Amino acid sequence: MHSYRSLRRRSDGVWCDRTGAAGVSILRSTVQFETPTADGSRTDAAGSHVSDLTLFATPKPFRGQFDRIQRNAIRTWAALGPPVDVVLIGDDAGTNEVCAAFDVRHVPKVDRSPKRVPLLSDLWSIGQAVGDAPTCVFSNADIMFGHDLLPALQAVRNAVEGPYLVVGQRWDLDLQEDVDVSAPGWDRALQQRAKRDGRCNSPLWVDWFGFVRGQYVDLPPFVVGRPGYDHWIVWHTLTRGIPVIDASDAVTAVHQHHDYSHGGSHHDVWFGEDAATNRRLLGDRAHMRHIGHATHRLDANLEMSEARGAKYVLSRAHSRLAPVLERTMRVRHRLGIDADHLQALASVVQRNDTRV
Repeated sequence: MHSYRSLRRRSDGVWCDRTGAAGVSILRSTVQFETPTADGSRTDAAGSHVSDLTLFATPKPFRGQFDRIQRNAIRTWAALGPPVDVVLIGDDAGTNEVCAAFDVRHVPKVDRSPKRVPLLSDLWSIGQAVGDAPTCVFSNADIMFGHDLLPALQAVRNAVEGPYLVVGQRWDLDLQEDVDVSAPGWDRALQQRAKRDGRCNSPLWVDWFGFVRGQYVDLPPFVVGRPGYDHWIVWHTLTRGIPVIDASDAVTAVHQHHDYSHGGSHHDVWFGEDAATNRRLLGDRAHMRHIGHATHRLDANLEMSEARGAKYVLSRAHSRLAPVLERTMRVRHRLGIDADHLQALASVVQRNDTRV
């Protein structure tokens, strides 16, 4: 296990434990792995434990429904075992206690907006700096992963030489109980339930990102969890010529249904002060892309190919409507008609056309 749990950044930019002993320098070069040990973990040349993946997130306060929802998500991450180094960033209520309960690492300090919501720039800097793994995943703290995550990321690493971004659609599920990860096949059972009782959300919702550690530096101070920052990341990646891989068929990410009480209300989250900050940073919808704009897709057999098909064609058409969507956003939201509904309607029309 890691020898330090609660980390802070020294004035010289080095991460350290509470005693000041050095942890990991910012954007340290990727370590060289040796043979996996009996428990599935890996060691470097010195015999120290290193991970295959750093999975980092910034939880909301652990109150009300978000206590159960976030504990469920973190419980599934911790259940993935030693290859996954889970890091929770932020000091919202309950975070320190949850880190201790699930034996995951904790970085309490992160830059925040005036509304006390973490900023993308510092959050992703921390996430890339504190881990040993060559790959990072940033996820919303309500997403549950299973054992299909690591093989999918490994398949992408094997297929792509250089940087990449992996994203995937989520399955929405109304889950009212704690997830039991002690039973064999718990993740398959959870994913089957999501596909049976839930629904696959549209490619507009980007809830997790997999990428090479050190790939993203000097990001803008977007407010995480408010509209636009996720779409900007995909756009920014594409403009740099980096492949974006849609892993929706390879990774079943289960999202637990919740309301907007964490941000005050639906209106506060979408049109409040933090949302306005993101809109100013975005400039306009020309700087927004999503899962449907992926350059490649990873199928259920972990084979990668160019992204082709209705989802990707419709997404390009959706982008051409960006100015209209921007001007009508407030009215559409009052009527309960957002871009997600429009994309779903277009998909239905496309399916009906193919049947004629």
